Amino acid sequence: MQFLTPLTASNALTKFSEVCKTARMESQPESVSTEEIATSESSTEPTLAGRLTLFLAISLTGLIADLWSKSYMFAELGLPHETLAVEWWVIKDFFGFQTAVNQGALFGMGQGGSSIFALFSVVAFIAILMWLVKGKAWQNLFLTCCLGCITGGVIGNFYDRMGWWHDADIHPDYAHGVRDFILFTYQDYVWPNFNIADCLLVCGAFMLLIYSFKAEEGGR
Repeated sequence: MQFLTPLTASNALTKFSEVCKTARMESQPESVSTEEIATSESSTEPTLAGRLTLFLAISLTGLIADLWSKSYMFAELGLPHETLAVEWWVIKDFFGFQTAVNQGALFGMGQGGSSIFALFSVVAFIAILMWLVKGKAWQNLFLTCCLGCITGGVIGNFYDRMGWWHDADIHPDYAHGVRDFILFTYQDYVWPNFNIADCLLVCGAFMLLIYSFKAEEGGR
């Protein structure tokens, strides 16, 4: 039987310690790398606060653009009865600005129903917020932008339907009506006047339609 001398045992312990140290050093970079990857993935995931900020930014930007453009155009061109002709052409006989007051819905539909459409606006706004937060629509970037556009348009026209843009003694034909000023014509055809809020609503609805088609394709 061969016995280990103190020197041999010491050498064995030293080599064993070096092997353990090497193994520990080789495994350490991998664990650090795993932690870094986990941290990186968590930092890129969307948050409710971040998406709500984006939603509000789009909504407020659209709302401010709508209300400012209405106020500016009506201050420059006056009420419809004050400027019957199109005095501000951008492209002659095709695209210009002309004031109009709409007491109906989008593109003049449902005339005289301002109060009903104002109620619909409130319902739509609540539904959008519920879908965004409770329905977790905020987790989808495209859908968040879509709902932001629609919200800006809804609030913009709701402001007008509440009559907050005019005095109490305004003519009944204009009371609680939505201010429109964008005009397109082609030969004898005249497209109903509209505004920035209408553009936001149409763009948002079109984006929502695209999203629904994408969702159907993904479910197949």
